[in-house]
Amino acid sequence: MLKYKKFVGLHVICKKCGKILEVNQDPYKDCNHPIERQRYKAVIRLNGGRRTRDLKSLDYTEAVKELIDFKDELKNPYFLSIEDVSDHNNYCFNDFVMMFSDWLENVDVPRHEQKQRSTKHIKETVGYIQKMGRFIQSKGYDISTLKMSSVNKHLLGDYYGHLESVTKAHSTFNHHIRALKHFYKFLINEKGLDISDIPSKMKLKYESPNPISISVEDFKKILSVITDNNSVQILSNGVRKNRYRSYTKLGIELCAYSGMRLEEVTILKYSDIHYDTEGNPEYILGTDLKFERAHNWDNTKEPKRVFIPMSIDLLNLLVRLEYKSNIGIDKYLIADDEKIERRTLAKQLSHSFSYYRNVAGVDKTISIKHLRKTFLTELHIQTGFTESMGYQKTNKVIIDNYIDKRAVVKAANKKGLSLYGNDEK
Repeated sequence: MLKYKKFVGLHVICKKCGKILEVNQDPYKDCNHPIERQRYKAVIRLNGGRRTRDLKSLDYTEAVKELIDFKDELKNPYFLSIEDVSDHNNYCFNDFVMMFSDWLENVDVPRHEQKQRSTKHIKETVGYIQKMGRFIQSKGYDISTLKMSSVNKHLLGDYYGHLESVTKAHSTFNHHIRALKHFYKFLINEKGLDISDIPSKMKLKYESPNPISISVEDFKKILSVITDNNSVQILSNGVRKNRYRSYTKLGIELCAYSGMRLEEVTILKYSDIHYDTEGNPEYILGTDLKFERAHNWDNTKEPKRVFIPMSIDLLNLLVRLEYKSNIGIDKYLIADDEKIERRTLAKQLSHSFSYYRNVAGVDKTISIKHLRKTFLTELHIQTGFTESMGYQKTNKVIIDNYIDKRAVVKAANKKGLSLYGNDEK
C-alpha cells in the first residue's frame, strides 16, 4: 500500500475496484490489485455533503499539501484556483484516466454541466480506457510517464486492430471505441489538450439489430423448471449459488407480462395498479428509468410513465400476488418482505433466469432481456399501439431494436395475408 499516516480527509483508494485501502474492515481486505492502481484521495465533509478529489502526487507529504489546498479552495468556492491549461500537457496517461473518472462522477463539475451516470456505466467506461492503457503498456510504454501527445495515430491504429481481433460481438467492439471517443472529447474540450482527435476517424461496426423473441414453448419450459429442486449452481471458481427464491418465478413472469426493463419491474408496486369504474385492474403505471436518467436526472420534469396493458396473463399473475388484499398499498409487487436492494434483486432474477434457461435446455443466446423483446413484438402484432403506451420514444426505436421480424411474418401468414385480391388457398 502507499505510505499512509492518519490525516483527516486523506484516504488511499484502488482506482481499479474503488475500495478504500487504509481501513481494516473485512469488506476492503479482498483488493489484490497492484500498488500502481492506488492513489491518494481527499474526502472532505462540507455543509452536510461530501466533496472529493483524486490527488495527483504519490508522495504522502505532497498529497497532504494538495489536500490542504483543496480545503482552502472549498472555503472560497467562487475563487477556486484556475488550472493552467498549458500545464495539462505535462500530465501523463494515468493522470488523465483519474481525471476522466472524476469528471464522469461530476467531481468539481459545475451544476449546469453535470450528468447523472450510473456507477456501472462509469466503471465500464473507465475500464475500457484502462484496457487501452494495458495494451499500450504491452507495447513497451510506461503509462505512468507517457504523455498523451506521444499516443499517436499509429499506436491507436494498432489498438483498433487488436480490438478487432479479440472482440467477437460488434456491440462489444463499439463500446470500447465509444469510450475512447468520449475520453478524447474530455481531453480536448474539458482539459484543453493540444492533441488531435484521433478516435473521431475510428469507424464503429454495424450492429445489425435482428431481435429474437422467446417462443411460447421455450418460455413454458423455463417456468416449469423453476423450483427449489436442483437449484444450486456451481460456478467455475467452485462457488455454490442457490438460484431459487420464493419470488423467482413471479419476478420472471412479471418481466414477461409487463414488457418493462428488469430494474423497472422490481420497483413496481401495488399502488401502481389502476382500476376501471367497476374496480377491475385496467393497467399498471410504470416508470421509464432509462429515459429518466438521460433526460430528467435533476427531476425538473414529470416522470416518463409507461401504461402497461392488463393482459390475461398479467391479470392472472396479479391474482396470485393477491392484489385484492393490497389495493392502493405502497408495497412492492415482488419481494417486498425481503431485505434486498432493488438493483440486487434485478441481478438476482437475471442470474436465476440464465440458470434455469440452461436447466430447461433452451438456447443460451436467450436472456431475461428477451422477455421485453417478446412482449413488444406481440404487442406490435396484436395491437400496433406500442409507441402510444410509452414503451419507447419513437416507433423506429421499437421496430429496429425490439420487434422480432420472423414472428411478425409468421403472424401475417397465420392471418392469411392476401395480395391483389387473390384469396385462393
